[in-house]
Amino acid sequence: MEKIERVLIAGAGSIGLTVANTILESQKADLRILARGERLERYREKGLYVNGKKLQVKFADADSKKKEDSLTWIPDLIIVACKNHHLITILDDMANFVGKNTLILSLLNGITSEQTIRERYGQERTPLAMIIGTDAGHHGTETTYQNSGSIFFGDATNDTYSKRVQLIADFFDRTGISYTIPQNMKRTLWYKFMCNVGINQSSAILKMPYKPFQQKNSPARNLMLSAMREAMAVSAPEGVNLNEDDITNWLKTLDSISPAGKTSMCQDVCAGRKTEVELFAQTVVELGEKHSIQTPVNKVFYQQLRMLEANYDLL
Repeated sequence: MEKIERVLIAGAGSIGLTVANTILESQKADLRILARGERLERYREKGLYVNGKKLQVKFADADSKKKEDSLTWIPDLIIVACKNHHLITILDDMANFVGKNTLILSLLNGITSEQTIRERYGQERTPLAMIIGTDAGHHGTETTYQNSGSIFFGDATNDTYSKRVQLIADFFDRTGISYTIPQNMKRTLWYKFMCNVGINQSSAILKMPYKPFQQKNSPARNLMLSAMREAMAVSAPEGVNLNEDDITNWLKTLDSISPAGKTSMCQDVCAGRKTEVELFAQTVVELGEKHSIQTPVNKVFYQQLRMLEANYDLL
């Protein structure tokens, strides 16, 4: 493959449609959105909208078994942008569209999705990735955003760029997608993970916006920091070594966010939706058990969030 020209978006939520919109506006790629069954029919009938504008986009039918419908159109790049609890289903849906040279970029939260994808489709096609800085929201078939965010991606370390990293970077340059290739991508991924373990979960449990977490020495901030420090503790034996400077940097970032804004997990709880607690608290707890490190805050967070999910009808 000399350059990326065909792109499949797997997950038509806020992140997937935000990225799709940027690519479509560039007119530099043949882009399709993966769907199947009733969802596919709904997309075709009602359309998909970004900031009030209907996307002029093609679809890839995950149910198609006919060679002329699937195997003749093989994407160079698949961007996975679903919720974590939909990942296994999405990987099944992608099966007809993963070719010999297809690259896969996961924009899911957490630190585990790439490994899940690699176990299914191979190590060589999936670099590390994440997206930050987007304020996209999604309801039904419509996504709205002011800030599209930036994709951070690369191999675990990037002193020099591998062919797959360079291909994706060239594609992002052509299509206008903001990106950064960190020298230490693994550490960057873990940094975001630590921040999400703290702010996403504590804000969801308390059902509060950013404001109380921005207040020095507040109970909300202290709760967030306690969860983050457990993620920091389990990072060391995983070869990452997050530290207090990373927490200081996060607090500076936190101060720049609108006090009235809410995290995605807080929005999920307020709307009665499934959360991604398995990505955060459960992962910290499992790593704690693996390395004999105590993680009491995240153990409680896991139970609290699962209890909320099971009893939304009582709220």
